[in-house]
Amino acid sequence: MEKRNDGLSLTVSCNKFGWTRSWGISRARFHMALGVLGTFLAGAFLSFFFSYSLYGEAEDIRAQKEAEINELLDAVANMSQDIIVDKRLEDKFIKRVLRLEKKLASMEKKLSTKKQRRTPAIGGRGFRVDDIGHDYFDAVEKDIDRIADSLAVLPFGKPVSGSISSGYGYRKSPFSGAREFHGGIDFRGKTGTEVVATADGVVDKAKRVKGYGKYVVIKHKKGYKTLYAHLSKIEVKKGQKVVAGEKIGEIGSTGRSSGPHLHYEIIRHGMRLNPKKYIR
Repeated sequence: MEKRNDGLSLTVSCNKFGWTRSWGISRARFHMALGVLGTFLAGAFLSFFFSYSLYGEAEDIRAQKEAEINELLDAVANMSQDIIVDKRLEDKFIKRVLRLEKKLASMEKKLSTKKQRRTPAIGGRGFRVDDIGHDYFDAVEKDIDRIADSLAVLPFGKPVSGSISSGYGYRKSPFSGAREFHGGIDFRGKTGTEVVATADGVVDKAKRVKGYGKYVVIKHKKGYKTLYAHLSKIEVKKGQKVVAGEKIGEIGSTGRSSGPHLHYEIIRHGMRLNPKKYIR
Protein backbone atom coordinates (compact mmCIF):
# COMPACT_ATOMS: atom_id res chain seq x y z
CA MET A 1 0.00 0.00 0.00
CA GLU A 2 1.36 3.40 -0.95
CA LYS A 3 0.25 6.85 -0.01
CA ARG A 4 -0.66 9.35 -2.67
CA ASN A 5 -1.55 13.01 -2.45
CA ASP A 6 -5.18 12.44 -3.38
CA GLY A 7 -5.63 9.26 -1.45
CA LEU A 8 -4.34 5.75 -0.83
CA SER A 9 -3.42 3.00 -3.31
CA LEU A 10 -3.49 -0.73 -2.38
CA THR A 11 -1.70 -3.21 -4.67
CA VAL A 12 -1.96 -7.00 -4.28
CA SER A 13 0.38 -9.26 -6.32
CA CYS A 14 0.22 -13.02 -6.74
CA ASN A 15 3.40 -14.60 -8.15
CA LYS A 16 1.90 -18.05 -8.70
CA PHE A 17 -0.63 -16.91 -11.29
CA GLY A 18 1.30 -13.93 -12.42
CA TRP A 19 -1.34 -11.31 -11.83
CA THR A 20 -1.43 -8.09 -9.93
CA ARG A 21 -4.44 -6.19 -8.59
CA SER A 22 -4.53 -2.59 -7.45
CA TRP A 23 -7.19 -0.60 -5.53
CA GLY A 24 -7.32 3.05 -5.00
CA ILE A 25 -9.31 4.94 -2.34
CA SER A 26 -9.68 8.62 -1.85
CA ARG A 27 -8.77 10.23 1.48
CA ALA A 28 -12.41 11.19 2.11
CA ARG A 29 -13.60 7.65 1.54
CA PHE A 30 -10.82 6.30 3.73
CA HIS A 31 -11.86 8.58 6.57
CA MET A 32 -15.48 7.56 6.03
CA ALA A 33 -14.52 3.90 6.18
CA LEU A 34 -12.57 4.50 9.36
CA GLY A 35 -15.61 6.27 10.78
CA VAL A 36 -17.90 3.40 9.89
CA LEU A 37 -15.44 0.88 11.31
CA GLY A 38 -15.01 2.97 14.43
CA THR A 39 -18.75 3.28 14.85
CA PHE A 40 -19.16 -0.48 14.41
CA LEU A 41 -16.41 -1.21 16.89
CA ALA A 42 -17.83 1.31 19.35
CA GLY A 43 -21.31 -0.17 18.94
CA ALA A 44 -19.96 -3.65 19.43
CA PHE A 45 -18.09 -2.55 22.54
CA LEU A 46 -21.11 -0.74 23.97
CA SER A 47 -23.34 -3.71 23.16
CA PHE A 48 -20.92 -6.04 24.90
CA PHE A 49 -20.59 -3.62 27.82
CA PHE A 50 -24.34 -3.23 28.29
CA SER A 51 -24.90 -6.93 27.75
CA TYR A 52 -22.28 -7.71 30.35
CA SER A 53 -23.73 -5.08 32.69
CA LEU A 54 -27.26 -6.39 32.21
CA TYR A 55 -26.05 -9.95 32.62
CA GLY A 56 -24.25 -8.94 35.78
CA GLU A 57 -27.35 -7.16 37.06
CA ALA A 58 -29.46 -10.16 36.11
CA GLU A 59 -27.03 -12.38 37.96
CA ASP A 60 -27.34 -10.16 41.01
CA ILE A 61 -31.13 -10.24 40.78
CA ARG A 62 -31.09 -14.00 40.22
CA ALA A 63 -28.80 -14.46 43.19
CA GLN A 64 -31.03 -12.22 45.30
CA LYS A 65 -34.18 -14.05 44.24
CA GLU A 66 -32.47 -17.37 44.76
CA ALA A 67 -31.54 -16.28 48.27
CA GLU A 68 -35.13 -15.17 48.91
CA ILE A 69 -36.46 -18.47 47.58
CA ASN A 70 -34.04 -20.36 49.78
CA GLU A 71 -35.23 -18.31 52.75
CA LEU A 72 -38.83 -19.13 51.88
CA LEU A 73 -38.01 -22.80 51.51
CA ASP A 74 -36.30 -22.75 54.89
CA ALA A 75 -39.29 -20.95 56.38
CA VAL A 76 -41.71 -23.48 54.89
CA ALA A 77 -39.54 -26.32 56.13
CA ASN A 78 -39.46 -24.81 59.60
CA MET A 79 -43.18 -24.17 59.45
CA SER A 80 -43.79 -27.76 58.43
CA GLN A 81 -41.64 -28.92 61.30
CA ASP A 82 -43.53 -26.61 63.67
CA ILE A 83 -46.80 -27.99 62.38
CA ILE A 84 -45.57 -31.52 62.98
CA VAL A 85 -44.45 -30.60 66.48
CA ASP A 86 -47.73 -28.77 67.17
CA LYS A 87 -49.66 -31.77 65.86
CA ARG A 88 -47.75 -34.06 68.20
CA LEU A 89 -48.41 -31.69 71.09
CA GLU A 90 -52.03 -31.45 70.08
CA ASP A 91 -52.26 -35.25 69.97
CA LYS A 92 -50.86 -35.37 73.50
CA PHE A 93 -53.41 -32.79 74.63
CA ILE A 94 -56.20 -34.73 72.95
CA LYS A 95 -55.12 -37.93 74.69
CA ARG A 96 -55.09 -36.14 78.03
CA VAL A 97 -58.49 -34.59 77.37
CA LEU A 98 -59.89 -38.02 76.51
CA ARG A 99 -58.40 -39.39 79.71
CA LEU A 100 -60.01 -36.58 81.69
CA GLU A 101 -63.32 -37.24 79.96
CA LYS A 102 -63.11 -40.89 80.99
CA LYS A 103 -62.45 -39.85 84.55
CA LEU A 104 -65.39 -37.46 84.43
CA ALA A 105 -67.57 -40.26 83.03
CA SER A 106 -66.42 -42.50 85.87
CA MET A 107 -67.21 -39.72 88.33
CA GLU A 108 -70.67 -39.32 86.81
CA LYS A 109 -71.19 -43.06 87.20
CA LYS A 110 -70.24 -42.82 90.87
CA LEU A 111 -72.72 -39.98 91.30
CA SER A 112 -75.36 -42.12 89.62
CA THR A 113 -74.73 -45.04 91.96
CA LYS A 114 -75.04 -42.61 94.87
CA LYS A 115 -78.46 -41.54 93.57
CA GLN A 116 -77.06 -38.18 92.51
CA ARG A 117 -78.58 -37.58 89.09
CA ARG A 118 -76.37 -34.66 88.17
CA THR A 119 -73.47 -34.38 85.79
CA PRO A 120 -70.28 -32.81 87.19
CA ALA A 121 -70.42 -29.12 86.34
CA ILE A 122 -68.11 -27.94 83.57
CA GLY A 123 -68.01 -24.31 82.55
CA GLY A 124 -65.95 -21.21 81.86
CA ARG A 125 -64.39 -19.90 78.70
CA GLY A 126 -62.87 -22.24 76.15
CA PHE A 127 -59.14 -22.70 75.73
CA ARG A 128 -57.07 -23.04 72.62
CA VAL A 129 -54.47 -25.78 72.67
CA ASP A 130 -51.68 -23.25 72.41
CA ASP A 131 -53.10 -21.30 75.37
CA ILE A 132 -52.71 -24.16 77.79
CA GLY A 133 -49.98 -26.53 78.77
CA HIS A 134 -49.28 -29.66 80.70
CA ASP A 135 -49.44 -27.78 84.01
CA TYR A 136 -53.07 -26.92 83.30
CA PHE A 137 -53.91 -30.54 82.55
CA ASP A 138 -51.97 -31.72 85.60
CA ALA A 139 -53.96 -29.37 87.82
CA VAL A 140 -57.30 -30.40 86.29
CA GLU A 141 -56.43 -34.08 86.48
CA LYS A 142 -55.39 -33.75 90.12
CA ASP A 143 -58.67 -32.01 90.90
CA ILE A 144 -60.62 -34.74 89.15
CA ASP A 145 -58.66 -37.47 90.95
CA ARG A 146 -59.19 -35.71 94.27
CA ILE A 147 -62.92 -35.36 93.65
CA ALA A 148 -63.17 -38.95 92.41
CA ASP A 149 -61.40 -40.20 95.53
CA SER A 150 -63.71 -38.11 97.67
CA LEU A 151 -66.74 -39.51 95.89
CA ALA A 152 -65.50 -43.02 96.59
CA VAL A 153 -64.57 -42.65 100.27
CA LEU A 154 -66.89 -39.89 101.49
CA PRO A 155 -70.60 -40.56 102.07
CA PHE A 156 -72.07 -38.44 99.30
CA GLY A 157 -75.46 -39.19 97.81
CA LYS A 158 -78.60 -40.98 98.88
CA PRO A 159 -78.78 -44.54 100.24
CA VAL A 160 -82.27 -44.98 98.76
CA SER A 161 -84.31 -43.43 95.97
CA GLY A 162 -87.11 -42.17 98.22
CA SER A 163 -87.68 -38.62 99.46
CA ILE A 164 -86.92 -37.26 102.94
CA SER A 165 -89.77 -37.61 105.41
CA SER A 166 -88.04 -36.23 108.51
CA GLY A 167 -85.02 -33.97 108.77
CA TYR A 168 -81.97 -33.62 110.99
CA GLY A 169 -82.25 -31.68 114.27
CA TYR A 170 -84.86 -31.07 116.91
CA ARG A 171 -88.36 -32.29 116.17
CA LYS A 172 -91.58 -33.43 117.83
CA SER A 173 -91.37 -37.12 118.74
CA PRO A 174 -93.85 -39.26 116.74
CA PHE A 175 -94.28 -41.43 119.85
CA SER A 176 -94.33 -39.12 122.89
CA GLY A 177 -94.97 -35.76 121.24
CA ALA A 178 -92.07 -34.31 123.21
CA ARG A 179 -89.29 -32.25 121.61
CA GLU A 180 -86.31 -34.44 120.86
CA PHE A 181 -83.12 -34.35 118.81
CA HIS A 182 -83.15 -36.42 115.63
CA GLY A 183 -79.55 -37.34 114.79
CA GLY A 184 -80.18 -38.33 111.18
CA ILE A 185 -82.77 -38.13 108.41
CA ASP A 186 -85.58 -40.48 107.45
CA PHE A 187 -86.36 -41.58 103.89
CA ARG A 188 -89.76 -42.74 102.73
CA GLY A 189 -89.95 -46.14 101.13
CA LYS A 190 -91.77 -49.41 100.92
CA THR A 191 -90.65 -52.52 102.75
CA GLY A 192 -88.13 -54.39 100.65
CA THR A 193 -86.80 -51.30 98.85
CA GLU A 194 -83.06 -51.58 98.20
CA VAL A 195 -80.66 -49.74 100.52
CA VAL A 196 -77.11 -49.09 99.27
CA ALA A 197 -73.83 -47.96 100.81
CA THR A 198 -73.07 -44.30 100.17
CA ALA A 199 -69.27 -44.76 100.13
CA ASP A 200 -66.56 -47.40 100.02
CA GLY A 201 -65.78 -48.89 103.40
CA VAL A 202 -65.85 -51.85 105.78
CA VAL A 203 -68.93 -53.06 107.65
CA ASP A 204 -68.40 -52.23 111.31
CA LYS A 205 -71.76 -53.46 112.61
CA ALA A 206 -74.54 -55.58 111.14
CA LYS A 207 -77.06 -56.66 113.75
CA ARG A 208 -80.35 -55.94 115.50
CA VAL A 209 -80.81 -53.73 118.57
CA LYS A 210 -83.83 -52.38 120.45
CA GLY A 211 -84.04 -48.82 119.13
CA TYR A 212 -82.59 -49.11 115.59
CA GLY A 213 -83.94 -52.57 114.95
CA LYS A 214 -81.92 -54.23 112.20
CA TYR A 215 -79.14 -51.83 111.29
CA VAL A 216 -75.77 -51.59 109.57
CA VAL A 217 -72.81 -49.32 110.35
CA ILE A 218 -70.10 -48.87 107.71
CA LYS A 219 -66.70 -47.41 108.54
CA HIS A 220 -65.17 -45.16 105.88
CA LYS A 221 -61.92 -43.23 105.50
CA LYS A 222 -61.23 -39.82 107.01
CA GLY A 223 -63.09 -40.69 110.23
CA TYR A 224 -66.51 -41.15 108.63
CA LYS A 225 -69.17 -43.73 109.49
CA THR A 226 -72.67 -44.22 108.08
CA LEU A 227 -75.62 -45.86 109.82
CA TYR A 228 -78.66 -47.48 108.17
CA ALA A 229 -81.49 -48.42 110.56
CA HIS A 230 -84.95 -50.08 110.74
CA LEU A 231 -84.01 -52.51 107.97
CA SER A 232 -86.22 -55.46 107.16
CA LYS A 233 -83.24 -57.39 105.86
CA ILE A 234 -79.44 -57.18 106.27
CA GLU A 235 -77.33 -58.44 103.38
CA VAL A 236 -73.78 -57.79 104.65
CA LYS A 237 -71.63 -59.08 107.49
CA LYS A 238 -69.24 -57.42 109.91
CA GLY A 239 -65.77 -57.01 108.40
CA GLN A 240 -67.07 -57.19 104.85
CA LYS A 241 -65.74 -54.64 102.34
CA VAL A 242 -68.37 -52.73 100.41
CA VAL A 243 -68.27 -50.13 97.65
CA ALA A 244 -70.46 -47.14 97.00
CA GLY A 245 -73.75 -48.20 95.47
CA GLU A 246 -73.55 -51.77 96.75
CA LYS A 247 -76.74 -53.19 98.28
CA ILE A 248 -76.45 -53.70 102.04
CA GLY A 249 -80.08 -54.34 102.98
CA GLU A 250 -83.74 -53.46 102.48
CA ILE A 251 -86.10 -50.88 103.96
CA GLY A 252 -88.27 -52.07 106.84
CA SER A 253 -89.86 -51.01 110.10
CA THR A 254 -87.89 -52.90 112.73
CA GLY A 255 -87.05 -51.37 116.11
CA ARG A 256 -88.63 -48.14 117.30
CA SER A 257 -90.42 -47.22 114.12
CA SER A 258 -93.85 -45.90 113.18
CA GLY A 259 -93.77 -47.42 109.69
CA PRO A 260 -91.52 -48.54 106.81
CA HIS A 261 -88.70 -46.06 106.26
CA LEU A 262 -84.91 -45.79 106.41
CA HIS A 263 -83.20 -43.90 109.21
CA TYR A 264 -79.81 -42.69 107.94
CA GLU A 265 -76.96 -41.09 109.88
CA ILE A 266 -73.51 -39.72 109.02
CA ILE A 267 -70.99 -39.70 111.87
CA ARG A 268 -67.48 -38.26 111.88
CA HIS A 269 -65.11 -38.67 114.80
CA GLY A 270 -68.11 -39.48 116.99
CA MET A 271 -70.11 -36.40 115.94
CA ARG A 272 -73.43 -36.79 114.13
CA LEU A 273 -73.56 -34.57 111.06
CA ASN A 274 -76.48 -33.36 108.99
CA PRO A 275 -76.74 -35.91 106.13
CA LYS A 276 -78.70 -33.46 104.02
CA LYS A 277 -75.50 -31.53 103.33
CA TYR A 278 -74.05 -34.65 101.72
CA ILE A 279 -76.95 -35.56 99.46
CA ARG A 280 -77.61 -32.28 97.64
